[in-house]
Amino acid sequence: MAEARDLQTPQYDAVVIGAGFAGLYQLHCLQQMGLSTTVLEAGSNVGGTWYWNRYPGARTDSPSNVYQFLFSDELFNEWQWSERFPSQAETERYLNWVADRLNLRPNIQ
Repeated sequence: MAEARDLQTPQYDAVVIGAGFAGLYQLHCLQQMGLSTTVLEAGSNVGGTWYWNRYPGARTDSPSNVYQFLFSDELFNEWQWSERFPSQAETERYLNWVADRLNLRPNIQ
């Protein structure tokens, strides 16, 4: 007879689905509240739409100064966009930078 394993199921206060703009922001807010949180991301990296949609010419349809996180003066002032309407690649780089800058990666799987 096979032995039953004692597998521990991780316990979280919150689970966030996706590591795009909204998922990264939600993770940051929940961490600031002191909640144990994990993000479940289908892709191999953060970025959401900007990770998956890599077609030629993909870019934002909003100016870069409004297409970024506004909750932190540090984040707002430290990142410099190269174009008024950033490309997919630059937007994805920005989201990776945010994930690193806010130390979010340890809670993304």
